[in-house]
Amino acid sequence: MKRVARRAGGPGTPGARGAAGKTGRGRDPELESVGSILGPVLQGLRLEDRFAAAEASDRWDEVVGPAIRARTRCVGVRDAELLVEVRGAVWMGHLALLRQGILDQINERLAGEKKIRTIRFVPMRTKEESRA
Repeated sequence: MKRVARRAGGPGTPGARGAAGKTGRGRDPELESVGSILGPVLQGLRLEDRFAAAEASDRWDEVVGPAIRARTRCVGVRDAELLVEVRGAVWMGHLALLRQGILDQINERLAGEKKIRTIRFVPMRTKEESRA
């Protein structure tokens, strides 16, 4: 693993650097640029997936209206599948019939790479189930 930070040391000690912080050879070959480290770290955080999930959830709220919004909760997106918790079997059946229309409206509002493939409805967990 390459070093990222410079060695500590004052004048006359091993690893000491001049006023410009260089050894006279230019850039220390053992140091890596922040950009080369930051890219993989950001990829590991999967921020783009999280932003896509947040955007899809926002579009859900726009598309379905207040009556459905009061009985549902967007949980997230995984592999282009929007997961929505639904309160009550009757509403779950009703939303199953409306699924394709809702999906089409959400995808009209999303950029190409963020489009949702399907919507999965699951029973809404109660507070007691959440604690277990």
